[in-house]
Amino acid sequence: MGVLAGCGQAIDTSPRGEVAGSSGAHVVVSPSQERADSGLQWRMRWREDGAVDLSSPTATFIRAAMEAYYLVLFDWDPEEEFPGLKEAAPVWWNRDIAPSNSPFNTADVVLKIASVQKVGADHASALICHSGKTASSESEFPGYFDPANPPDVIQRGVKVVRLAFERTGTAPPDGLAGDRLFPGSNVFGDWRLTEFKSTWAPNVPGEAAPDRSTCGDMGDLTAPGPSYPGWPDAGV
Repeated sequence: MGVLAGCGQAIDTSPRGEVAGSSGAHVVVSPSQERADSGLQWRMRWREDGAVDLSSPTATFIRAAMEAYYLVLFDWDPEEEFPGLKEAAPVWWNRDIAPSNSPFNTADVVLKIASVQKVGADHASALICHSGKTASSESEFPGYFDPANPPDVIQRGVKVVRLAFERTGTAPPDGLAGDRLFPGSNVFGDWRLTEFKSTWAPNVPGEAAPDRSTCGDMGDLTAPGPSYPGWPDAGV
């Protein structure tokens, strides 16, 4: 027997995570797709006033890398949502990232590509600003920000991540937008992530965090609206 999900489909409660479609056939779906119908709140909103056009191949790669990282915190292996991630971001699979054991996961984040710098002929470095929260708690679910549920001072804080990546071979696709949470296909092309730095001195020895003033205005976390620009209809 299945249970009814929010979209009206019957989700099979077996460990395989099968969904009964309108024809009665069962197809295997990813853990995140199941949770999007039950226990996953997911909103990734990218600012349009960043350093590159959100429809560009560079933005596609950065968006996929950052969003996949948030999903890694919940799922550990989001290969169904972001196929090709393990090849595109090998630096992550040596990191000690503990997956959530809670079925109630919330990610409500505003992000901006603050800068992209060319490094040599085939490499680039980007600073990504992000503000919001991730939570794995039933008590905080659903947890989208709104005027009645505003972010606290920590959630309003702006964090900076540096991505370094190699741009050789086939570029990521451009012009990707839509109402799906995840692309469900390889959007990395042949590009490869070579650095993901999110922790800075004094929390760890070495390099101090970049100046957060480069982030500029990050907008209103309580504003209504879904993920933006999202992923095309062929996604999951």
